[in-house]
Amino acid sequence: MRAEPLFQRALAIREKVRGPEHPDVAASLNDVSVLLSSGRGDYLRAEPLLQRALAIYEKSLGPQSAAVAQSLNNLAELYFTKRDYVKAEPLFQRAVEIAEKAMSPHDFAIMLDNLGQLYKEKRDYLKAEPLYKRGLAINEKAHGPEHPNVATGLISLAELYRAKGEFLKAVPLYQRSLAIQEKMHGPKHPFVTVALDNLSLVYEAQGLIAKAVALRTRAVDINEQDIALNLTTGSERQKLSYLSTHSIETNGVIKLHIRSAPGDLSALRLALTTILRRKGRALDAMAESIAALRRRLNPEQQSLLDQLAAARAQLASMVMRGLGKKEPEKYKADIKALEDRIEGLEDKVSRLSAQYRAQTQPVSIESIQAAIPADAALVEFVSYYPVKQTRREPRRYAAYVLANRGQPAAVDLGAEAEIDKAVSELRTLLRKDGNKPLSDIEREVRPKARALDLKVMQPVRKLIGNKRKLLISPDGTLNLLPFAALIDEQNKYLIETYSLTYLTSGRDLLRLQTRIENNQGAVVFANPDFGAYQKAGSGRGLEVAKGGVGQQTPAAAIDLSRAFFAPLPGTAEEAQALSTIFPNARVLAQRRATKSALKQVNAPAVLHIATHGFFLDDAVVSEAEARSRGLFIQTNQLGESDASEIHIEDPLLRSGLALAGANLRRGGDDDGILTAKEASGLNLQGTKLVVLSAFDTGVGDIKNGEGVYGLRRALVLAGSETQVMSLWPVSDEGTRDLMIEYYRGLKAGQGRSESLRQVQLKMISSGNHKHPYFWASFIQSGEWANLDGNR
Repeated sequence: MRAEPLFQRALAIREKVRGPEHPDVAASLNDVSVLLSSGRGDYLRAEPLLQRALAIYEKSLGPQSAAVAQSLNNLAELYFTKRDYVKAEPLFQRAVEIAEKAMSPHDFAIMLDNLGQLYKEKRDYLKAEPLYKRGLAINEKAHGPEHPNVATGLISLAELYRAKGEFLKAVPLYQRSLAIQEKMHGPKHPFVTVALDNLSLVYEAQGLIAKAVALRTRAVDINEQDIALNLTTGSERQKLSYLSTHSIETNGVIKLHIRSAPGDLSALRLALTTILRRKGRALDAMAESIAALRRRLNPEQQSLLDQLAAARAQLASMVMRGLGKKEPEKYKADIKALEDRIEGLEDKVSRLSAQYRAQTQPVSIESIQAAIPADAALVEFVSYYPVKQTRREPRRYAAYVLANRGQPAAVDLGAEAEIDKAVSELRTLLRKDGNKPLSDIEREVRPKARALDLKVMQPVRKLIGNKRKLLISPDGTLNLLPFAALIDEQNKYLIETYSLTYLTSGRDLLRLQTRIENNQGAVVFANPDFGAYQKAGSGRGLEVAKGGVGQQTPAAAIDLSRAFFAPLPGTAEEAQALSTIFPNARVLAQRRATKSALKQVNAPAVLHIATHGFFLDDAVVSEAEARSRGLFIQTNQLGESDASEIHIEDPLLRSGLALAGANLRRGGDDDGILTAKEASGLNLQGTKLVVLSAFDTGVGDIKNGEGVYGLRRALVLAGSETQVMSLWPVSDEGTRDLMIEYYRGLKAGQGRSESLRQVQLKMISSGNHKHPYFWASFIQSGEWANLDGNR
């Protein structure tokens, strides 16, 4: 990642000296784009650079030049990697035709190999094999039998034979390629992992599990070193793009264990180790970068964080205001410029923190086990796709269970689509109003909760023994599942038997061992004065005038200029009760509960925010859907809805909190809307607990292996130890009662998860709040100890 600024600088110099249409500029464009696509998986930024380079070469050097062939090949490789074979094939074919006449034998061989790779992926083996053989023969003649190019050709031909099931032909080719790469680059170079991974697949297909696991283990260890190095720089998006390039290997390791060797302990340990190392890795890297800077701030570093916070605030404000009077293209360009600035600042944060970051504890099963309490078990869920030869099967869920002693265990849970559907159906029922007779609970919720438990948790219970504290690390849609509301074989809710804590990854247990001092006591934001509002509301949900949700612009923005937030009188009572429980608490209510005041909060011990929260789906929302979600639809004098569409790509700009003045349409930094993007820049290093007593604060976009992108992720990035958030709209009165009881438990010395559990148990046995709509919405994520740190 250190190469990119150098390439970018070279590009800028060439454009200035040579002009924008010079071949040297095209060469620099290719350099930057290949780095972005091959090194980081950042195809979004790479594609237009490659297209521009191709156009320059065709215009300046002619359509049959070697440079055009290379540029065609580079662009085709990007589409191929994205599995867009329709776009890739004609580009590869044209590159081969030009290369045969205009390029060296070596370069021509590469073009042949790439076209062969495309045909192999399309399972057109009759076209692929002669291309591979011809390219290999050219390289052996030009370079000799032990050249790296020969090793690459051997891998390609071996993969073809493996895909065809001709393993006896494939093995010696892989072995020869591996020997060449080890001799040329050394035994720990990333190039070596290609042969290791593919030879492992052949042994796996042959049932030679010990050999397959040994090779996979070696490859994973080599790539781990490469991952650790690359994550020290780059923005969060770039980190995610880079990590995605390793997803095939991660899936392969899980599949090796679950499908091919479910009873093999070494395969199980390899799979779990890989999951623990890679799940939630981008979040970990970004959080550690920010934390490392905050621990050792000098004026330059503080200025950098201030600039990042200001840029995020400016972007959030621009997106929330929408297009306004700007031309769409101008608006789009302004958004893009801010996004680029934020990426650059995030990259600088990563680079600076890498200089100061303390040595991190190596991630291993043993190090995680040492952090698990004796009465607890870690349940690590993972979404993966089984690969059969070169074909992907539908994704599945698996669960890995680890206690503080003994060997881990695992179970395959079944098809992801079926489980996700069951999660969605249960959540739909739980999001309904809880004021129902108990007969409705039995008829609607309990059967769904029991059926889902049968798929997700009953297989896990067979592995956890007598443990009663579960540290749950979900994946995929399971991030949105209230595990507490599942019903077991004894017709009990899970919360009646277990204490539950959510984690992004079991690796969180290592981070939570580090204690950071906070700067002040409790801070409470409640009952914000949102400004004029004429419709009574009873829930802590977003009420948006549908006509104000925004125009769908090329920048995919949202305009909340007609969003209305109803008063929340219950939060005033909530704040009063909390100030009694914590006499030294600083309470900011009414007009004092502003966005600017929240952004100035400096690492309090406890931060409680009782207000409206929101998360907006990244999709066009119909009027019917808006109404079903409890959105307030503004109509004109004829009673017609003033509807428009929304679509925002960044989930951290689609979720947030409403604060004082949110209904007043103020511009600037104190507009009353704090997005998750801005919340990620809060200084919560050392904050023991953040409670978002609001609507949908625990939901967001789901990214397999990285958790929920919304307020939940933002608070971890900000440095908080524990987050308590909601998974669906909550009633003002029910939330008030739950929160008061929760804090009373904390004051009495109960743990952060146990106090929530005790409140939920009381509500289950009560007359008014039995329905899980009331008590199951809130989840606790992160540290579960009491406020003194005692577990």
